[in-house]
Amino acid sequence: MPVRPPSLRAIAAFEAAARHESFTKAADELNLTQSAISHAIRSLEVRLGVDLFDRFGRTVALTEAGRAFVSRLRLSLNLISEAFETPAKPGRARLVVAATAGIAERVLATRLPAFLAGHPDRELELRTVTGPSEVNAGEADVAILYGAGACAGLTQRRLAGEALFPVAAPAADLPRRPEDLARAPLIHQPENPWRLWLEQVGLSDLPIHAALTADNPLAALELARNGAGVCLARGLLVRDDLRAGRLVRLFEAEASLREDYTAVWNPASPRADVIRPFVDWLAGALEPSPVLHAA
Repeated sequence: MPVRPPSLRAIAAFEAAARHESFTKAADELNLTQSAISHAIRSLEVRLGVDLFDRFGRTVALTEAGRAFVSRLRLSLNLISEAFETPAKPGRARLVVAATAGIAERVLATRLPAFLAGHPDRELELRTVTGPSEVNAGEADVAILYGAGACAGLTQRRLAGEALFPVAAPAADLPRRPEDLARAPLIHQPENPWRLWLEQVGLSDLPIHAALTADNPLAALELARNGAGVCLARGLLVRDDLRAGRLVRLFEAEASLREDYTAVWNPASPRADVIRPFVDWLAGALEPSPVLHAA
């Protein structure tokens, strides 16, 4: 007699709780109560005869059995996802790559054509995401993220580090010394605050004022490209603009950032033999290039 599978609600509750390691965050994501998440997971534990989480008050952590189960579950979700995908052409392997908007637009869009040119047996689909959830859900094969943090049950590989430095559109009156920024039109971006750069280069007391504020790095860079002022930029996001002369780097002084660019994927993915060569290629494509700055 066929065994009846667990409810999709219980599976979704466990996957979200495992990804966040939090029943509360899982409840928020699925628009359920925390009690409903807890009951759904408990039903799975009874069915499996193991504890999937260690519970410490309001804090939860995957048990060894829980980590093994989430790995098998994500493999199944990958297979389900594949059933809904447009099949690749015969003789080609299809790879779904997820990335945050900045990485998708400023890093991958200019590099993926080179990958396809060198790998004619591959097909790529690029999706814009905010985190690793698409990989967890089996909707993407690999995610390229910045500052991803720990991703339970997933394999992570560091691709590149990052640094922050001032950039602006080419002009005759650009600041020539860091101290000149006190009189320059500045663009503020909350993710990359000026104080972070100033403190690391020894100018924490420099009086500055930003006339413009942008709520995301891409908007700040667009303002700078259009001559609105000087903004701080992550090096990898402006590498192509510096090479093309659309932006110039003002000084060699830079602030090192703790976050890295990371590739994230499910180690149990049936496409592991396609994912790993792609990640290897991308790591090579993101190797540091010579510093380009204003004369």
